[in-house]
Amino acid sequence: MGRSSITRRELLRRTGRTAAGAAMGLAAGRAAGWSGVERALAAAAAAPKAGGTLTISQSVDINTLHPWTGTLNVWKVIKTNVYDQLSYQDPATLEFKPRLAKSFEWTDGNTSLIVTLPSGVRFHNGEALTAEDVKFTLDSIRDPKTGSWLRGFIAPITDVQVLDATHVKIKTDTVENQLIPAFAYVDIVPRSQGTDLSRKTPIGSGPYRFVEWVPNDRVTLQRNPRYWNEAGAGHVDRIVLKPVTELQTRISQLLAGDVDLVYDFSLIEVPRLRADRRVSVAVVPPVDQMFVMYLNGRKPPFNKLEVRQAVAFALDRDAFIKNFLAGQGRVDNSPFTPSHWAFDPRTEHAYTYNPDQAARLLEKAGYPKGQGLNFSLLTPSGYPEFTQLSTMLQATFASIGYRPAIEEVDIGQWAARLNQTKDFFAAVDYPPRGSADPALTYSAGLFFPPVPANYNGLTPEAIPGYVSALHRGATALQRPVRKVAYYSVQELWRQYLPGAIFCHRSTAHAAVPAVKGFVPHPAFQQRFTDIWLAR
Repeated sequence: MGRSSITRRELLRRTGRTAAGAAMGLAAGRAAGWSGVERALAAAAAAPKAGGTLTISQSVDINTLHPWTGTLNVWKVIKTNVYDQLSYQDPATLEFKPRLAKSFEWTDGNTSLIVTLPSGVRFHNGEALTAEDVKFTLDSIRDPKTGSWLRGFIAPITDVQVLDATHVKIKTDTVENQLIPAFAYVDIVPRSQGTDLSRKTPIGSGPYRFVEWVPNDRVTLQRNPRYWNEAGAGHVDRIVLKPVTELQTRISQLLAGDVDLVYDFSLIEVPRLRADRRVSVAVVPPVDQMFVMYLNGRKPPFNKLEVRQAVAFALDRDAFIKNFLAGQGRVDNSPFTPSHWAFDPRTEHAYTYNPDQAARLLEKAGYPKGQGLNFSLLTPSGYPEFTQLSTMLQATFASIGYRPAIEEVDIGQWAARLNQTKDFFAAVDYPPRGSADPALTYSAGLFFPPVPANYNGLTPEAIPGYVSALHRGATALQRPVRKVAYYSVQELWRQYLPGAIFCHRSTAHAAVPAVKGFVPHPAFQQRFTDIWLAR
């Protein structure tokens, strides 16, 4: 097995966020008001106290127990603590680092990635975790029959080979910059469980084991006393996550001390809670989550470029950020912010709010004053910012002559209509990974990649040059080459606009003073292992 001169360290240096780049991103975040995070890091470094129950309020309930098919952020948060992933994204530096893997190394002329695992790792059911389980997990996700949204994350893999109990060889055609970051989203399961995991109690090897899910009431996790990585083990004994759709109820419960942490609440509540001494607020700057609108180009009217562009001109982004995000956001037309090395400054001022231009585009598309236009805006209940953004778009289109309906449905129906039936016209979301390596940003999720599952209905033929530019950026090692490729990708997106990018949002979380060591994750890959309770 011939070794390449390109080691994992070199690969990360060339393709990912370098330590200096990550530090610059962190510094930019602090300048943008990353309040609470420095205090949390300091608290995490203090001597923690073991024991107790951490009660967390989340906005909605989960809708599946399947680790590879559930797309809701609330489920991602839960399963990140139940399962182990080969890599993880550091919430402070935004670098991707090994977690379950001990190391990654490209070999065989950069067509094989060797993953080294630790020995002695056991799943919660007592079974040993070996390279066979990693192969089973990756092969199952790659199988179209599984129906995993993660399939695109690891699409460059051509084969997975077990070398021995602690070594896996992952075959590719060339170096693929997305894989190590993508592994942060892949939950390793025991091969004995099979792939029909939605009807089974989740069994992972993570710091917390799954106890129960009582629909619309709670999910309970218990500390894993035999976690293989002592340095990454949790401090609290139990974590109870409670779905509470009504935001004011969530906040009232926190202020009354009935819950310890309100995870991801509306930014408009930040000023009020910052002024309340009963809680501590942590605000993550706008570096990862982006407000976007999926535009279903499979059918009219969004099969026409002018209508898609009209949507982009129809939102007063500055007003949305000021009035509904409490100023905690940034106007953008790119998935990246200026702290990211791939950010294209030429996208900065595209699609500035202009109702008159939106009206002209609709007329050009054959809908003068909205005549003949027919679409609705799909929003999930429990996400007020989605409804607020949709309402602002509705008002602008009404001023032009057409008032689209707003369909507010429960989160499960919203997800099913986007993921399965494709029965929608337009829908707001805030997908993550704007802070990741661009190879992952553009290949993962359901917004950018030109695959059949893409919400926008984007096909490889829809944007000339788009796929080839994505490939150059994903497989080149030299940063300047990658930067040129991703600048081209952003320009093509701005020109053809399969979906609208409006702005980046901060995320806000609030906790009672007894909660120590909570460091929020910008992309919702949240582990609670550093939290301890001072009571």
